[in-house]
Amino acid sequence: MTSRILVCDPIAPEGLSILRGAGFDVEEKLNLTAYDLAECIPEFDAIIVRGRTKVTAPILSAATKLKVVARSGVGLDNIDVETARKKAIQIVSTPAAPTTSVAELTIGLMLSVLRQVARSDRAMKEGEWIKKELMGSELRTKVIGVIGAAGRIGLEVARIAVQGFGSNVTGYDVIDYTENAKRIGINSVPTVSALLKQADIVTIHVPSMPSTRQMINEKAFGEMKDGSILINAARGDIVDGEAMLRALKSAKLAGAGLDVFRSEPPIDQWEKELTQLPNVVCTPHIGAQTIECQRLESTMVAQELVRTLKT
Repeated sequence: MTSRILVCDPIAPEGLSILRGAGFDVEEKLNLTAYDLAECIPEFDAIIVRGRTKVTAPILSAATKLKVVARSGVGLDNIDVETARKKAIQIVSTPAAPTTSVAELTIGLMLSVLRQVARSDRAMKEGEWIKKELMGSELRTKVIGVIGAAGRIGLEVARIAVQGFGSNVTGYDVIDYTENAKRIGINSVPTVSALLKQADIVTIHVPSMPSTRQMINEKAFGEMKDGSILINAARGDIVDGEAMLRALKSAKLAGAGLDVFRSEPPIDQWEKELTQLPNVVCTPHIGAQTIECQRLESTMVAQELVRTLKT
């Protein structure tokens, strides 16, 4: 019998072609509500989601023939992984796909904060010439601290910073990455605290999990250099946002570049205030929003499904 695949969030057509070419019955039902998804999921052997669709315990409980949940992307925080495992439902994802796109955005955020690009642009559009107020700094002169330096994105950020800009990079990870550190030229440190004390720019590249949530908190901001910069293109809940707001308003932090937020879009007043600060550059979770990355995610998730369902 032909396996049926439900596509809940849009993916590039290349992946759909691979799935249909492999003989699967592929049905696109985009923007389903949780109720609608629970109603139709018993009909499918696999589903594909991105970040929007939440695959919760009630939805998985309603799935009577589901074999695979495929995440086109990296994070699994929108999937109840524990319930899926209990039901022997496999989870596949595409962690390698957004490496370049997220790493390049991370570097872009660093440069935007250092050179006050967003503030410059706003002033020009308002007819103001504020050149004298816009003294910047060069990435070449900075110590960049990469939290999560063993991962694909963290390593790529470090490589670009060292080889492309001549920056000094200090890295931390719970995973041993000694050989890659030597190859790229990363100075590894044993604790986050040691990294925070050395870095002029701290950039975060770890997944959201109980051990990392709010790992950058009031205490961590206290350990950072005065006038340092924070970049977060990982997950919003890794940083205590209210503590970050206080650090920015007090000038403990000189600036921040944020692609992720606790609520997306932000709904809390403190987070809305954060996005309005002149020394904060914000983007609406666009780390993987490149043509190249979307194509790669689509083809990778399709290939993973073919491999899993044909086995």
